[in-house]
This record gives sequence, structure tokens and C-alpha cells, in this order.
Amino acid sequence: MPSLSFWSVVLSTIFYAGLAIWRLLITRRHPRALHLGLAFTGMALWSASMLSGVSAWMVVSEPMRDAGWLAYIVLTTRTFEQDDEARRTIRRFCISLGVLIVVRTALSLLIAQGGLAYFAAVDLTIAMFSAHWVFALVGVAFAHFLYRASASASASGFRLIVIALGVLWAYNLNLYTLMLLGYPLAVLLLQGMGVLALGLVPALALAARRKERWKVTLSRQATTRSLLFVAIGSYFVVISAATRALIWAGGHGADLARLLAAVILALTILAIGLLPKLRARVKAMFVRHLFEHRYDYRSEWLRFSATIADRTMPNLSAEERAIRSVADVTESLGGVLLFAERGERMALAGCWQWYTSDPFSHALPVEAQWLDDLAHSGRILNLDEIRETGGSTDEDRMVPDWLLRENKAWVVVPLARSGRLVGIIVLGRPQLDRDLDWEDFDLLRVISQQVAVHLTDAQNQAELDEARRFEEFNRRFGFIIHDLKNVVSQLSLVSSNAAQHGANPKFQAAMAKTLENATGKMTTMLSRLSTERSIAEPQMVEVDLTRLLTGVAQHSYAPGVVILSIEQDCVILADAEQLSIAIEHLITNAIEASPPNATVAVSLTIWDGVVVIAVEDKGEGMTPEFIRKELFKPFASTKKNGFGIGAAEARSLVIAMGGDMEVISVKGSGSRFALRFPLLRSSDDDGI
Repeated sequence: MPSLSFWSVVLSTIFYAGLAIWRLLITRRHPRALHLGLAFTGMALWSASMLSGVSAWMVVSEPMRDAGWLAYIVLTTRTFEQDDEARRTIRRFCISLGVLIVVRTALSLLIAQGGLAYFAAVDLTIAMFSAHWVFALVGVAFAHFLYRASASASASGFRLIVIALGVLWAYNLNLYTLMLLGYPLAVLLLQGMGVLALGLVPALALAARRKERWKVTLSRQATTRSLLFVAIGSYFVVISAATRALIWAGGHGADLARLLAAVILALTILAIGLLPKLRARVKAMFVRHLFEHRYDYRSEWLRFSATIADRTMPNLSAEERAIRSVADVTESLGGVLLFAERGERMALAGCWQWYTSDPFSHALPVEAQWLDDLAHSGRILNLDEIRETGGSTDEDRMVPDWLLRENKAWVVVPLARSGRLVGIIVLGRPQLDRDLDWEDFDLLRVISQQVAVHLTDAQNQAELDEARRFEEFNRRFGFIIHDLKNVVSQLSLVSSNAAQHGANPKFQAAMAKTLENATGKMTTMLSRLSTERSIAEPQMVEVDLTRLLTGVAQHSYAPGVVILSIEQDCVILADAEQLSIAIEHLITNAIEASPPNATVAVSLTIWDGVVVIAVEDKGEGMTPEFIRKELFKPFASTKKNGFGIGAAEARSLVIAMGGDMEVISVKGSGSRFALRFPLLRSSDDDGI
């Protein structure tokens, strides 16, 4: 024996013996320590048998090792609180592994006695290796189940033991696979068993020191994966054994064996992968014989949440996701959503994998009483039963004929909320046609309630969005009316002066400019009513304030009405059109608030890097309370014929461009509106 293998076996024997003695000595104070002590005793005996080299002792020690760990798991399961279904699953695994221990031990003893014929010895050896291989495969699946099913927050020590057992059995799985296939590498793995045993000591010793209560709860996913792993392994071992037997037969049997294995493997994969009904039958068989309940309700709820919340199918509409979330419960191949409209009819709202919507594309009359009964009872309707019996209740007899005539329709799931029927989902038939039971009805009823909530919330949100669009349109229209009043005032002034100054060329030129300016403003007003345009998104560009204020003062108002004072040329970042609108609102309000023939002062100053555009009037002024509470709210005005919109729109436009507005007013002495913007460049800088 190489020195590494020898000393690893010696050290592992010493360590496992020490762990066994330690656990057995504390059994009086800690009765549960006996379970682990017996398991460590089995490990010590197994390690010592490798050191002794006695074949008979090695034949017995390995079953004692595995039996010790199975006893530990079974006794711990009885001691601690477990889920009943999980306990039954653990018991099935342990019984299966126990039977395999007996079988492989019996085969090993028969071989160890000797005196067998050559072919008999070969057959028993293959059977013994196969028993070891199957035990290792089931053991790995069992370790996987225990690890996934144990509560991670309170079973860290137990999980370390499970990991150690999983590593041990996985090592044996590879060892006996190589032995069955006749690879020389199996000898090297056999010599490395001592190193493996020594490597597991730290994990097992650490697990033995931890005092904890652990709990195993049955995980449907872990159970299914473990059994699937065992089924796949068993399938391959059967195919491998049959192939090996034909190869040993020699002659043409070897070629036939390879061909037969390839054909069987291909047919199995094709059958499972391409025949959905076969998959459905296998799944139904597993669910019926392995689990107490048909559904894993936690998984079903997580799946429903993911489907209805648009996390997995972003390309489906809300109606299609609602149909699929219900259809997935019964594995239906499609479905249709029908909304209950006012009156005695229903309307098609959506389809999912329902290849034709012709039966539901026209008017769908129903009895109002049937809709009311569905809303209050929430009963799931099996259309096949109604077709066969004609209906056992009044509710069944009121099912519309157009629904019964559609043979693809299988089940009707009502969607009700607060005693009102939102609609119904008509489910198509699944791959495996079956009768619904109480679990199907309960789960469908709960999920349908959530779907109804989701759909009504979506409808309410759509109505709210539509109301907001109308509100936005009305707000814009209110601003347009205010601007239109200003244009009408300008045109009225031109009209009143036309009779007196119509022959004056200068007046004619000013009138043409006023008409052109009014036409442009009205065109801009109409464009602002478009729902595709948002006034809250200014196009920020460099704006020369001197040019902008001069244009507003000269082109929008009569000469001498606006007194413009510019301290220094400067440039800011703003939307020129929206800034002009805001300033015109303030100037127009100032003119309307001032006495007849009074002037309005507009000034441009720069103070500490801030541009200030001020509009001052000599009107009646406003109270501080009005400025604080009502000035910037629509439809609040101190003017007799005012709309109360100009100041509110001006402030919203200025804030949207990154500016600010300050108001100073004294009752009886006028008001001053100051717009503030960050300075970009001034005439003191280069470029102006």
C-alpha cells in the first residue's frame, strides 16, 4: 500500500474512533449523541478494515458504515419534529437503501466464500457491483433531497453531514461505474478511499460539535429531482447491463448490443421530449402516487405572481397574461377572456393560444341572471358535464348555447370582484383530459379572484390615464382661451383705431405687423392643443434676452405701452417660445391691472450671476394672502374679467426651464414680477 494511502487510513481510523468514543461518553447527558456515535463507530470500523486487509472484514464493515448513517437519519427523524410527508419520504429512501445493503452484502459474502464456477463468480461480481452502483446512485439522490428539504437557518450541522455523505456516495458511484465498465482507473480510486475518509473528518467533526434542532420539510422540487435522478441512473444502468451482457456473448452480439442501446436511448428521449401526452401521464402518475396534494401551492403562487406581473412574458398583453395564469393551473392548451358588458351580453377581450376566435367574435348574448349567479357563487363550470347531463342546476341550464357549441371549451372560470362579475375565462382542454377535483376548484377559485382584482385595477388605471389626458387637454385649452383673450384685445384695439388712422401708412404697417403676430400666436395655440406635444418639456437653447425682450415689447403691444430698460446684454439657456409666452402673460396681466393709458416697466438686470427680468405695473396690487394661496392657482384672479390663468402658466413655464419667479406687491401701489435665470454669458464676456 502506498504511504499516502496507508497513513490516511491510519489517521482516519484514529480520528473516527476518537469521535465515536467522545459521542458515546456523553450519551448520559445528551441522549441524542448516541445516534451520531453509532455512525462514527461504523466509519471507524470501515476505515480499520481497509487497514487490516482482511476481505471478509471489509465485506462486513462497509454495510455497517452505511447502516450506521441510515440509523442516524432515521433516529434523528423520529426525535425531532418533522413534516409527516417528509418523514414518509425519508422512510421510503431508508427502506430502499436498507434492502440494497442486504442484497449487496449477501452477494459479497457468496463471492468471499469461494468455490464458485468461473461464470457464476463473474455474474455474481457484476450483480454485486451493480448493487453497489444502485446504492450509491440512490444515496446521492437521498443526500440531495435531505439537503434541499432541510431548513437552512437551523440545520447547518446536519447539512454538513449530508454533504459529507453525498461526497462519499458520489465517490462510490464513480468507483463502481468504472468497475462495471472495466476501466483500470477504478484501482486508483479504490486506493484513494483512505484519503477520502480522512478528508471527511473535519466536516463531520464540525457537525458533531453543533447543537441544533433541525427540521425537514418536503420539497416537491427536491423530491422530483431526486426521483428523476434515480430514474435516469436506473435507466442507464439497465441499458449498460444489457449491452455488457450482449458484448460478453461475443460474435455479432457486440454490434447488436451497441445498436440496440442506441435505438432504445433515442426512442426514449424522443418519446419523452416529443410526446406531450406521455409527459402529462408520467407527471400525473408521479403526483398521484408520491404526494398527498396535487399542487405545490407555494410554487403555484410564485408562478402566478410572475405571470401576472409581466416578469417572464413582456410581449403578452395584460389580458393574455391573465388567461395564461389561469390556464397554467390545469395545463390547458389555451383560453379566451370574455368581459361582461352592460346589458345581457359579453364581449371578447383577449385570446391566448386559441387559434381561432370566430365563435367569440360576434355578439354574445347571455342571461343577466346567469351573470349574477356566477358573480355571487363563483362556481367553476365543467362544460363537459353540462353537455352530457343538460345541467343539474338552474345556473347550468342558463349556460349560453354559443358556449356549449364550442367543443374546444372545457371549463368556465368566473372572475368576480365585490359581488360584480368582471368576466369569464374559458379554458381549453389540456394534453391529458381528466376530471377536475376539489384541489383544482379551490386553486382556480383563489387565482381567479386575484385575476379579477388585477384586471379591474388595469381597467381603472386605463380610465384614470384617459381622465388625465382629458385633464391635460382641458388645462391646455384653458391656457389657449387666456392667450386668445389677449389676441382678441390686440385685434380689438386695432379695429377701434382703424377708422381714425386707417389712411396713415405708419398705422397700416403697424396693423399688418399686429395681424401677422396675432396669426402666428393663434397657430401656435392650436399646435399646443395637440396631444402629441408636451408643454412641460422645453427645448433648451441659448437665448439673447435683449433681442427677445425688444421683440416682445415692439411687436406685441402698442408703442409707448411697454417701457423697456436693459442694463446689460446677456444670454441664458431657455426655450425662446415658452419664455416669450411667459413674459407676454405677465405684461398683459400688468396692462390689464393698470389704469388706462398707464405704462408697464420691463427691466433686465444682472445680479451676482443671476439674470432678473422684472415686470412692474401701477395697478391695485395684491394682498400677501392672495399671493400665497391663490395667485398661482388656475381661475383665481383679482381682475374683474380675468381668467386667473396667466400667472399660473407663466410660473409653470419658467420653473420648467430651470428658472424661478418672485412676486412683490403692495395693495394699492402695484406689483412686481421678477423672473430669475442663471447667467450663461454677458456683454462683459467674449462673444457678446
